[in-house]
Amino acid sequence: MNTDQPQPTGAPLLNVLVIAYYFPPMGLSGVQRTLKFVKYLPEFGWRPIVLTADETPYYAHDESLLEELSPLIESGQVRIVRTAESGAPATRVAKKEGKVLKLPKAWYQRLRSKVIQTVLQPDSRIKWKKFALAEAEKIFAEEQIDAIFSTAPPYTDFLIANELRKKHDVPYLMDYRDAWVANPVLNFYATPFHKAYASKLEDMCLRGSSAITVASRRMKEVVLARYNFLSHEEVTIVTHGYDVEDIAAAWEIADKYRKPEKFLVTYGGAFYVGRTPQPMFDAVRLAMSIEPRLKDDLELVFAGILQKEYLRSADKIGLTQNIVSTGYLPHRENIALLLASDVLWMTMSDDLSAPGKLYEYFGTGRPILGLVPRQSVAEKLLVEYGAGVVAEPRNVKQIADALLGLYRQWKSKSLPQEVNIPFVRSFNRRELTKEIARQLRLMLRTQ
Repeated sequence: MNTDQPQPTGAPLLNVLVIAYYFPPMGLSGVQRTLKFVKYLPEFGWRPIVLTADETPYYAHDESLLEELSPLIESGQVRIVRTAESGAPATRVAKKEGKVLKLPKAWYQRLRSKVIQTVLQPDSRIKWKKFALAEAEKIFAEEQIDAIFSTAPPYTDFLIANELRKKHDVPYLMDYRDAWVANPVLNFYATPFHKAYASKLEDMCLRGSSAITVASRRMKEVVLARYNFLSHEEVTIVTHGYDVEDIAAAWEIADKYRKPEKFLVTYGGAFYVGRTPQPMFDAVRLAMSIEPRLKDDLELVFAGILQKEYLRSADKIGLTQNIVSTGYLPHRENIALLLASDVLWMTMSDDLSAPGKLYEYFGTGRPILGLVPRQSVAEKLLVEYGAGVVAEPRNVKQIADALLGLYRQWKSKSLPQEVNIPFVRSFNRRELTKEIARQLRLMLRTQ
């Protein structure tokens, strides 16, 4: 069978158990990659059976994401199985009280992350493992499972897949959305013992896997450097991407977000450990001192979760009238806002992270202001995109200069409109899923 072609109508689908703690109706970027693979895998011969946590409160919920799968669920091409318990006491309390969790302040995020990673290995979701394994046994009793796809973080997903592989002799694909032990931004190790234990776990999972995919070239480099028993060919890059169907649907509603009289600069998403809008705020203030008209023209839009600490910070330096925070929007509404914007901006503090928003930005075709490290993968991607402007993430002067350049282009109606179309098309979610399907097929051949 040619795995590069869509599945012939009526051909039987192979079953792949998808282990993903984060899955809709949870929102935010962590669920997008897995959701889209699940959406398109049936086109390439695979029926995803998603094993995920129960519908617990989270920082954002988006029922529209789950609705994308409704036709596939109804036709039997996708099955979703949720554990009866998540094993997270704080989440159970929030659910009982009907609360949506608030994204903590940056300092508290850092502190909490360090405390949790000191007590729980490999992450806070290790409590979910026993519930997931129990539910997985029921699935194996009901279904013929041909392969396993596990995605992380949380890295607990890898441990679950590895145990199921050993017990049922089914190959599994390890999909890294973020690096594990080699990622100092996301992961903290209180002692050498903690790091050695995490390394042992990652080593075990890698050796047990039949295929490995990573979200960026830099991620591949650090995995290969850390585990020299892996060959270059054993780690495949499958980037994040954008869904053409999302873009098409968003165009139909984009007009309601347009403000031709304003210079709309939009950030889509949230700020986690290591990322902050503060350098952008400082750069805006500097740019306004150079170009006073910017004060009346600029609208800095946050399409996602913006903590109150950042709103207070913007207020202290006189930017309140220029800040618009929409709160979390349903996914296609979010994309509609991106399409209606003049410039999209993103920030990252390291070269290991692979923010999904960048690839969705590519799908919009809008100019992008990237606050990214020099010589990083993200910088190279932005240059190749053709409508990207780059500044170092904490260099206020560089950011201000880049912003002023884009503002002057907006005033003269000369913002870049041409992008590298073949480059953009390479991040089509359907095409990326084709590669995942190919990797799953190759695993079966090597069994």
